[in-house]
Amino acid sequence: MSKKLEENHNHNISIDTVQNIIDYIEKNILEELIPNSIAAQFFLSISTMNSIFKTVCNMTIMEYVRYRRLSLAGQELMVTNIRIIDLAYKYGYETPEAFAKAFTRFHGFPPSLIRRTYPKITIFNPIHIKLVIQGGWENISTDELLINQTKQQFPEQDKNLPCCYDRNTKYKGGISMEKERKKYLIRVKDMKQKEDWRILLLIAKKLDDEGIKFKIDGKTMIFAHGLEFELEKICITFKWSEEQKILDFFGNNGKAEGTFDGFKYFDTMFEGMKIRCMFYGECQDDETDEFLFRNADLVYVDGQKIYVQSLEFYIENTEPDNIYYKLVDEWMKLKNK
Repeated sequence: MSKKLEENHNHNISIDTVQNIIDYIEKNILEELIPNSIAAQFFLSISTMNSIFKTVCNMTIMEYVRYRRLSLAGQELMVTNIRIIDLAYKYGYETPEAFAKAFTRFHGFPPSLIRRTYPKITIFNPIHIKLVIQGGWENISTDELLINQTKQQFPEQDKNLPCCYDRNTKYKGGISMEKERKKYLIRVKDMKQKEDWRILLLIAKKLDDEGIKFKIDGKTMIFAHGLEFELEKICITFKWSEEQKILDFFGNNGKAEGTFDGFKYFDTMFEGMKIRCMFYGECQDDETDEFLFRNADLVYVDGQKIYVQSLEFYIENTEPDNIYYKLVDEWMKLKNK
């Protein structure tokens, strides 16, 4: 590109250009990514591209590539059986030694440690750039001003979150799993109830394959966090609006029966296991997944991702004399140490 043409092109560089560069990197994260090839895609000089990228993202392009690859490598190492040497080559390292060195600097421990102790890894998520301009003129009363200031100072006091379940549920609102606040890792080879896990994983995979959103619920939530006992049934919660879809999935005729306040359900069989399919009653406006995944933990079982009703929710809404209460309470105290 001639100097004059480049100068004219540089006048058109915007925030969108940086986002487009990021999107290109994400799409080609496993390919060879060097400044020359990236800059050529956007008809930029390397210096111009690096300058605007660092101004917007506070890091160089190659730092971004390295952070994303090491983040993805850590996640893959935790939930799959891939060999470290294969992982090193996959993410662009010439030797396992170079990969281990970079991995250790990024995560704080070598890759060989992950499958022995399941430490917390460092996550570097893809950058999404949003330009937000706030402020300007506004008419506001004294009362409104005081309310807004209180919300800014004490956001935890804002109780206007929508609630799941029914009006008797104590834990209103909760935390949306869009943020994936917790992750549990379970390997079936280390568990005792292998047949129950097999059925649970099989039905989870089939539901995923059909694109059906679900959450493990009821007493099964305790089991799915790794506190094993012999399952009598598997309880799964679905979106209210997908009742017919779930009936069709299990080959059931009719409709779900009404039950306790705020729920309806039907029972069916799968691989010799009784399955209870439940639907929210108080959250009928469920075009998004927000209600379904509220108050849930993300559990990885042999790499299969499953959303499970949180044990914090269980403790909050279960009486202390329940036979499982003490078991869950002691387990949570141990995990939070």
